[in-house]
Amino acid sequence: MSRLGLTNIYLKCGLVLIVIGLVCAVTLFAVMPPANSTSFQLLMWGAQGGFLSGLVLYIIGRVVHATRQSRRA
Repeated sequence: MSRLGLTNIYLKCGLVLIVIGLVCAVTLFAVMPPANSTSFQLLMWGAQGGFLSGLVLYIIGRVVHATRQSRRA
């Protein structure tokens, strides 16, 4: 995993959540359930929540990675 730059748990979890958010978004736009249905609400929540929380975790992971690199130097 270090080849991909995924050296800490924040980067790994962030990337997984981003992928989940993107999959939910693609499913939402491909299927297009009615706007008042439960499946629409769940897919929308999964797309927004997954992507944004994954993005936050990924950024935290990059900050942790950069601080560890600067301490080693």
